Amino acid sequence: MKNERIEFLSAVLLVTKNLEQLAAFYKDIVGLPLESEEHGETKKHYGCELGDLHFAIHPIDNFAGTGYGTGSIKLAFTVFDLKGFIERAEAKGAKFAYPPKDTGFALMTALTDPDGNYIEFTQLSNRWFQHLEKRKEGGADIVARWKSLAN
Repeated sequence: MKNERIEFLSAVLLVTKNLEQLAAFYKDIVGLPLESEEHGETKKHYGCELGDLHFAIHPIDNFAGTGYGTGSIKLAFTVFDLKGFIERAEAKGAKFAYPPKDTGFALMTALTDPDGNYIEFTQLSNRWFQHLEKRKEGGADIVARWKSLAN
């Protein structure tokens, strides 16, 4: 049996007791294109695609009996115009944890969502995109990997 390595993250699911409030925050303040979803046995939740990743917000009821609930998570979203993003979010009432700072690989700032999760917003540097480009050239491309296995 081939030793399969984990190379990609397929989804981020936030579980909340306050579905509508949290979804409104991510849709209105953060600007995610969340849409209402219902499939299988899950109750209404919200989801969208971010690059190759599925992002969703579920009510705690969708995980009843599993021991999962609201917990601490730190997210980081890529933006291409951090200044413009901050201006839009502040106009909607967002309060950022700190002013944008240069970390060497990105400009970043952060805020906290209604459930207390810490969220960073990063405008990645050219150096970081060059690093990602090299990874793709080396095979770290989810669609190229799928196509190679289909043959």
